[in-house]
Amino acid sequence: MLRRMRGFRRALAACGRTGTLVAAALVSCSDGQLPSPASDVLELPTGARLGPSGQRLLVVNSNLDREFASGALVSIDLEALEQGMQQPLEEDATRSAARPCRRSAMVSGRLECEATWLIEDERTLRLPTGAGNIAADRPAGEDGPLRLLIPSSFAQTVTWIDVLPDPSGGLRFRCGQDGDGVCDDVHTLRYDDGGARLPADPARLVVDDQGFRFAYLPHLIGGVMTLIALDGGVGPEIVDIQGEFFLEDPFAETGLAGGFSVAQRACDPTNPPSDNQDCSKPSLYASHRHWPGMRQFSVAVGLDLILAQGDVPLAAANPFGVLDRPFMGELEFEDPALGERLLAVHTTPPSLSRIDTSIDDEGAPRNETREVASLCHYPNLVEVYRPEGREWLAFVSCYSEGQVAVVGLSAFSVIATIATGEGANELVVDAARQRLYVVNTLESSIALVELDHLSPRFLEVVAVVGG
Repeated sequence: MLRRMRGFRRALAACGRTGTLVAAALVSCSDGQLPSPASDVLELPTGARLGPSGQRLLVVNSNLDREFASGALVSIDLEALEQGMQQPLEEDATRSAARPCRRSAMVSGRLECEATWLIEDERTLRLPTGAGNIAADRPAGEDGPLRLLIPSSFAQTVTWIDVLPDPSGGLRFRCGQDGDGVCDDVHTLRYDDGGARLPADPARLVVDDQGFRFAYLPHLIGGVMTLIALDGGVGPEIVDIQGEFFLEDPFAETGLAGGFSVAQRACDPTNPPSDNQDCSKPSLYASHRHWPGMRQFSVAVGLDLILAQGDVPLAAANPFGVLDRPFMGELEFEDPALGERLLAVHTTPPSLSRIDTSIDDEGAPRNETREVASLCHYPNLVEVYRPEGREWLAFVSCYSEGQVAVVGLSAFSVIATIATGEGANELVVDAARQRLYVVNTLESSIALVELDHLSPRFLEVVAVVGG
């Protein structure tokens, strides 16, 4: 197992330099029948998000090494986790459903919690191999059920799943699944209505948060952006696939062009941009993966067509001195309700920029870099913690170093760097419990970081699930 994981880490590192999540040619798999994935473990997890009411953490097991027949969607009981943390066993004690956590023999003050006793295995679904992040929609409004959308890189699909409350107090997934937990074809998007196949290497899927019924899916390679209409005939539908959307690397002859993430700017009717006077269409930014900057775009509502606009260069440092690739990671607005300060992760050189997107006198977004903070190596994802009455914090995961950088947004400087585990990846803020969950893909674990500023363990890893 250790030898297999070392080889897989080398494969992922090579993929990372080209901006591709996974390269099938680099990761071998057996020609025989592969076993079904376990339903009660963490195995190369990638995406995660809180479930309804915040009682469960939904986690994607990616199967990126193709060791199993598929990936999986598992549900971690956070209430059981918190109870287990209150009554930990001593070092090396045998854990159980009643006592899932024990004190670490390696790291003082840290708890080790067994995933098997926290995952509701009877709820587990099987997902296509290469499943990535979890985007969420509320098709019936904020009081309605949650709908998950999960892209998969190997299978070139997007799976959509409805999450419903269960009388037992847990969650119930509905995707037309069979007895093995495999979602049906209706819930698995592969083609648009013209018969075009979803392109390879989908990156981070983002659901519109300003009332427009779309989801946006950039692709890491091929220069492609995909548009998904959330209210199709029977559910979400792929409605537009636009090529030549992202720019190629301008400094190396790689031929690579692709995107990584999308952020949506709120439109103020009292001060709208000149090209969206009535705020009748979304205002969007997408990060190029292989070009140091972003692309502005919108959607022709009613026609369901992507409207490509201008490119915005964001060189955080001299790109000619950069040896690594790719350039850009995730985008997130500091305050989504205002939409004036955009946070942009530069994977290379490793940094976080604050971009002023306020509207100037000509009615155009300024798109000017105001501050830059240097980070740990190979950052990709950012998540903002917005506690009331205290400094807001931006957490940025650095995959290569297994760390999370913490940027205080008042002074825009790094106030801590936290070692969380190999392949630090997805970030989920649980404001109610004052926790940050960090998905460590290569370690197959989830680290819990303390966010209570009154705790002596503030911004420290207090427990690890799995691993």
